[in-house]
Amino acid sequence: MNLVYITLDSLNRHLLPVYGPSWVETPNLERLAARGVVFDGHYSGSLPCMPARREMWTGTEEFWWRWWGPLEPWDRPLAYELGQQGVTSQLITDHYHFFEWGAHSYEYDFTGYDAVRGHEHDNLRTRPVDEPPDWARVLLARRPGDAPIYLRNVQDYRGEEDFFSPRVFRRAAEWLREDRPQGPWYLHVDAFDPHEPFHVPEPYRSMYTDDDYRRFSPWPLYGRTDAGSAALDERELAWVRAQYAGKVTMADRWLGRVLDAMDEQGLWEDTVLVLTTDHGHYLGDHGWIGKPPAPIYDTLAHIPLLIAWPGCPAGTRVSALTQTVDLYPTLLEILGAPLPDTGRLHGRSLAPLLRGEADAGRDYAVSGYYGSRVAVRAEGWTLLRSQDPSRAPLYQYTHDLQVLDRSHGARRRRPDAFVVPGLEAGRYIPGLDMPVWRVPEGRDWGPVHADLLFGPDDPAQAHDLAAERPDRVRALEEILAAHAWEIGAPEEIRRRLRIA
Repeated sequence: MNLVYITLDSLNRHLLPVYGPSWVETPNLERLAARGVVFDGHYSGSLPCMPARREMWTGTEEFWWRWWGPLEPWDRPLAYELGQQGVTSQLITDHYHFFEWGAHSYEYDFTGYDAVRGHEHDNLRTRPVDEPPDWARVLLARRPGDAPIYLRNVQDYRGEEDFFSPRVFRRAAEWLREDRPQGPWYLHVDAFDPHEPFHVPEPYRSMYTDDDYRRFSPWPLYGRTDAGSAALDERELAWVRAQYAGKVTMADRWLGRVLDAMDEQGLWEDTVLVLTTDHGHYLGDHGWIGKPPAPIYDTLAHIPLLIAWPGCPAGTRVSALTQTVDLYPTLLEILGAPLPDTGRLHGRSLAPLLRGEADAGRDYAVSGYYGSRVAVRAEGWTLLRSQDPSRAPLYQYTHDLQVLDRSHGARRRRPDAFVVPGLEAGRYIPGLDMPVWRVPEGRDWGPVHADLLFGPDDPAQAHDLAAERPDRVRALEEILAAHAWEIGAPEEIRRRLRIA
């Protein structure tokens, strides 16, 4: 059995016709859904981008122990485990975080990898831009620090073939047609689109709006839409949504190249194809833009998952609760590779659900931002809770002191960069018989917010019932406490969440 594993970053489930009526055109996602199984109850675990990827690649529920970082030396990612079974693996991606300081090593175990460069803050080009194009003038005014990097990278782009998701999916289709080996193989396609900047060419720029693109920035700041530097009025917010939707449609069109290659090469009979995302993206939902560590509403955490597996009934749906962390054991099982006996596997295989065993889902799902917010869902109810920093200090647990770059603002060439009071080494991670660093966290993760509780009859999560239903708050709190205890979450995190 072979594997094609596709991730589109920041793909909003609620805007996809696969999941309900929508004004966004995605015919190729619908084409894939008609061939495979659609998961209706799938949720992110650790947020955002790189924590989610460590979950998907290693089956580790990350947010309890650390923030944004590399694969750890004890991790055994899919490419490694499948490689032990003689599987040739290829990574094709424009997700530049894989290769930057602080989040490296994700490509190490692949037989080959192909990086499409230049997205977002990727330090690719140095040639100055002589005259900023009209679409970028507001962007440069609002983001003078980072927008010039992106603009230098894309200054020669003319048509959609030059843009990122077209290049990623075109290369993936070429690999399927020309470069795949004779033996078993694993192709991992990680597209950064529809992640911001929401810069798209025509026809996508005006596909969902007739407003003047020169008035707005395609790269909004994160935060509240009604206050502060991220504030957007309704007209600009509508335009930003239209640009995001245009990016989704462009990515979908080029995803079709991969599906075409699967058709032409007759690969559906011996290949599993998985398509998912790391998280959604607030586009004014609940008053937020971006993906800041705000309350983890379903806009951010309820995500798409489509799997086409030979032998599964086509065009079916699974309603059971599932999580990002479940994909790792699922794919190892389907491809006939043994699960690593590490004692740190937090996912469960979805293969029984794919086989039609309706009672094989989770009883609850948990999502979280390190140091900040969590969400726990069960029986249609959702509890959103923030950590209370007054109850306990915060640490990261890792082998790699690059985390100091983010947690303390240290730079790797500053003489005192790694002089941090309270830095210790010890055996802190359950099931791992080796010392790791315990790094005191140096950042403020925001104020404590009151609990939010949403019921099964409120899919928009518009009506907080925490004050009216303390019994449900307690029930979900008990589920969260039991889960944290079961996986051996650090005591200080449990104290900060008021479950210890």
